[in-house]
Amino acid sequence: MEACRILVVDDDPDVRTLVRRTLGQEFPCAEIKEAGDEAALAVTLAGWHPDILVTDFDLRWSDGIRIFDRVKAGSPECCTVMFTGTGNEEIAVQAMKHGFDDYVVKRSNQLKRLAASARIALERTRERRNLAESRDLVLKELYHRLHNNLQIVISLLRMTEKAMPDAAARGQLADLARRIQALTALQEEFYRSEDFRRVDFGAYLERLTEGLIGAAGDRLRVVTHVASTILPVDVAVPLGLIANELMTNILKHAFPGDRPGEVLIRLDQEDDAIVLSVQDNGVGRQPPSGETGGGLGTSLMRRLASQIDAEVRVDHADTGTTCRVSLPR
Repeated sequence: MEACRILVVDDDPDVRTLVRRTLGQEFPCAEIKEAGDEAALAVTLAGWHPDILVTDFDLRWSDGIRIFDRVKAGSPECCTVMFTGTGNEEIAVQAMKHGFDDYVVKRSNQLKRLAASARIALERTRERRNLAESRDLVLKELYHRLHNNLQIVISLLRMTEKAMPDAAARGQLADLARRIQALTALQEEFYRSEDFRRVDFGAYLERLTEGLIGAAGDRLRVVTHVASTILPVDVAVPLGLIANELMTNILKHAFPGDRPGEVLIRLDQEDDAIVLSVQDNGVGRQPPSGETGGGLGTSLMRRLASQIDAEVRVDHADTGTTCRVSLPR
C-alpha cells in the first residue's frame, strides 16, 4: 500500500479521533498526526511535511484559511480538505476559492465522504506531479536535441563561410553564425533552469561576456556588474539577441586595428525598468558608408526591442559609445 503523511487539525479531540480512525482505514500505511492547538501545530510542522491536510474552519486559536496558508508555505503540494460543522455556503465558497480541494460538512455520516475526498485529492495531486515530471523530461530532451541541431547549423555556416570567395558574404555568414551561437548559449541556460519558462538572464549575460573576451583576446579589458535577473523566455530571447548585437558591434567597430580598450557591461534592476548597458572607450560606431539609419544589426535591435516594449538609446562621444536598453518591469 502507498505511504503518505496526513495532518488533522481540530480543537475537538473526539473529532480528531474519529477522523484519524476513518483516514487510517482509507490509508492503512499513512503516518497520521494531530494538532489541537498552536503549540502542537508548530511542533508537528517542524521538519515534517504532510501530503494531506484535514482542518476545521472555526478553531478557538485560528481558522482553517490560516491553517491552509501555514501548511502550504512549507508543503506547497499538500492537498487540503476542510471538515467543519460551523460553516455555511459562503464559507464553503471562500474555502474553495482559496484553494481547498474539497469542503465536507462535519457529520458522522459524512466521514466516509471525507475519506473519499482525501483519496481523490491525493490522487489528483500525484497525477499532476507525474504529468509535470513527464513534461519536464520531454522538454529536457527537446532542449538537448535543439542544442545539437543548432550546433550542426553553426558548423555548416562556418564551413560555408570558409568556402565563400566574397569577403562581404563571408562576413554576413559569420554574423549569422554568431547570432545562432547566442541563441545556443541562451538555450543552455533554459536547460539548466528548473523552470523552463524562465531563465536567469544575468547568468546568460556572463556567458556571453566570456565569449566576447575570448574573441577579443588580451586587447580588451571587460568589466561586468551583472545582477541576477529572472526573465520569462519570451523576453529573454529578444533581449539576449540585442545584447549579442551590442557586443558584436564592439568587436567590429569600436576598436579598429586591434587597438586595446575597455568595455563596461551592466545589468541593473531599477524601480520601473531592467536596464542593460554596454559602454566602451573606443572610437565610436558609425553607420556604414551610404547608410544613415545603421546596418542590419541596428535594424534587428530595433525590431527586437519593439517586441518587448524596450527602449534602445545610443550615445556617441569622443571617448566611446554607450548603449542603454531599458525594459519596463
